[in-house]
Amino acid sequence: MLVLLLFYALVSQALPATDPVPQHVVHNWDRNACSLVVCGPAEKGIPGRDGRDGLPGPKGDKGEQGLQGPRGILGPPGKMGPVGPAGEKGAQGGNGPKGDVGEMGPRGIRGLQGPPGSTGPSGVKGDRGPQGEKGKNGETGPAGPTGTQGRQGNTGAPGPKGNQGSVGEKGAKGDVGPKGSQGEAGVQGPGGKTGAPGPKGDKGSVGEKGTKGDSGLSEINLMKNKVSALEGQLRALQASFTKYQKVATFPGGRIVGNKVFVTSGYEGNFDDLKQRCLQAGGQLASPRNAAENAAVQQIAVLYKKSVFLGITDIQTEGRFKYQNGEAIVYSNWAPGEPNNDKGSENCVEVYTNGKWNDKSCGEKRLIVCEF
Repeated sequence: MLVLLLFYALVSQALPATDPVPQHVVHNWDRNACSLVVCGPAEKGIPGRDGRDGLPGPKGDKGEQGLQGPRGILGPPGKMGPVGPAGEKGAQGGNGPKGDVGEMGPRGIRGLQGPPGSTGPSGVKGDRGPQGEKGKNGETGPAGPTGTQGRQGNTGAPGPKGNQGSVGEKGAKGDVGPKGSQGEAGVQGPGGKTGAPGPKGDKGSVGEKGTKGDSGLSEINLMKNKVSALEGQLRALQASFTKYQKVATFPGGRIVGNKVFVTSGYEGNFDDLKQRCLQAGGQLASPRNAAENAAVQQIAVLYKKSVFLGITDIQTEGRFKYQNGEAIVYSNWAPGEPNNDKGSENCVEVYTNGKWNDKSCGEKRLIVCEF
């Protein structure tokens, strides 16, 4: 063994210094013998011995327990085990409570009638048996002859009022009826604006020569009369113009004949409204016919408010008068009015439908003055 090692060392030194050639060494070590096989020049001397024949090292410390692995898939169910031995027969239980009586079963089929027996002696009269089942209605027989007509019966008491029937279908359009009579003249509308002056007319032809006039004094008197008449007409025109001015001032005004009905939209009690109309030179509206009442109604509809009239029964209950003390000559009371509710209704109001109602004078209503 030593000879081989020496020989290997000498050869290693004699080889020229060239690039190292890869070596392949196989070591086989046993406890009693060893062998060395060299397949190429050693790179760094003689290889060492395999450590497998060395003494085992000391045992290392026990490592920490690792994390628990995931739960495995449930395995298939096992085979069914053998059937166990039959158990012993148990003791007989006690009798249970008596059950409820069951429903009566269906009636059985009636049996065939037997032959008639011999007549026995009459027995004691028995008790009355239960009533049998009602038989089926028989077929309707032929109609009998018509009897004589009976006397007409007395008129019965009126029956209760029936429920209101459903609305029927819309009927066909009827024929045009005859033309009705002409209705009453409507409320006079406001005066229109003054038109533009027309073109100058042509000069008329010369008239016939008149008769000789009176003396100069008579002509002067005639002129005075004409001037007086023109002054009266002028005053009437001025009064009418004043009325039209008031209508123009109040857009809710209405003109009926020689009367003008106006409102400012103010609301107050009877005394307040009466005083305001007097201060304006008029009085509370006191319609004396249907046309004037319609004018007041139109103002009430325009403002959607009831109107106090210049009519009361303050002096004598139930006797309604105008503000000058005269009895009223026209009225348009609502059904059931006047009723002097709670004994305190002495003034008169006009609804938007034109109907009258007695009302407490302390309530507030729309002002309408007449001029």
